[in-house]
Amino acid sequence: MKKRQRPRPLAPPPQSSAIRSRKRARVATTLFHKYTRERDAAVAKARSAGCPVGDDDDCKEESARHQKLSPRQVALMENVNKWDEKIAQMGGREEYQRASQMNTSLFSTSKWVLGILGKWGWLDGLPDEQKSCDGNSIEGDDDNARKKRKKRKIPKRNVDLLEVGAINTQLLDAAARTRHQSDGNPTERVYRLDVRAIDIRSTDPRIEAMDFFDLPLPDPNNAITTAGRTHRSYDVLVNSMVINCVPNPAQRGKMLSLCYRHLRPGGVCFLTLPKLCLVQSKFMSRCYFEEILTKGVGFEILRDVGKESPKVAFFVLRRPEEDEGNGGRIREWDDRFARVPTLHKGKKFRNSFSVTLNEEEVAG
Repeated sequence: MKKRQRPRPLAPPPQSSAIRSRKRARVATTLFHKYTRERDAAVAKARSAGCPVGDDDDCKEESARHQKLSPRQVALMENVNKWDEKIAQMGGREEYQRASQMNTSLFSTSKWVLGILGKWGWLDGLPDEQKSCDGNSIEGDDDNARKKRKKRKIPKRNVDLLEVGAINTQLLDAAARTRHQSDGNPTERVYRLDVRAIDIRSTDPRIEAMDFFDLPLPDPNNAITTAGRTHRSYDVLVNSMVINCVPNPAQRGKMLSLCYRHLRPGGVCFLTLPKLCLVQSKFMSRCYFEEILTKGVGFEILRDVGKESPKVAFFVLRRPEEDEGNGGRIREWDDRFARVPTLHKGKKFRNSFSVTLNEEEVAG
């Protein structure tokens, strides 16, 4: 007797549920990066030919209808639309976000960040220098005065953390975690963290829908506010698997410069990106990328807390403490940073990841 086959749906099921397959997550991530990279190339060609192409996932069709386009321009815009359709067919950015959530469930960037902050003692807060200076000073150089100064408890403040491109609420959940005190008093927070999470398309009400490039730079006087928030700088910035999604080299360089400028002196940036960007790109190598981070942007690479992975490159970057001489930077500007140099040749270098810096943006 012939085995009865299960009926198949005429259309594929909507891709709205959480991804539970590692293979599906890997395919979605690969396709999204491939299609967006091809779309960016198509958009660049269309714009160079004077086509009205938008920055998002669609062309400016209305304006195109009212313009007389040449056959070549029409073909270029159709090519952009082709990649838009492919991105939509694979589920779009929403599917990519679900795939990223699946990948972070296998390796938690938040756990890595919290582990390093805990090792440094930052989860218990940072010394509040302003309150220490405002408090009553203990004068005198005798033994009693020195003992009192040593015993006096240094006030601490919460650590300000900004997560860029947040695809989950793990850091927000960690900051909100509480515990009961042993003396019967009300609950207290486990970690002294103030987390702000942003993403272009928020997947949770607690994640702000905001483009990192639109985030106002820190206000030195803490006087300007937007939606109740001071334009302050941060002690910690988490940028995980975001820079590889930025469409062009100039914007990637701008993102690195903004990461530096949004940090307080002595603050740290946790940066991750696919290793393929550094080992299979014609225009990039790990050594050159580290030059961009240090000599170009001005970061210090903290190698003692670094991490190695077969597929992911991890960086812990520190903004040096300010001084009157050179602002604490270790920058040594090279004109190479402003262009895309070809570092490798051959078929195995299939990736086109690159970064360029603008000296004025870096200098701030």
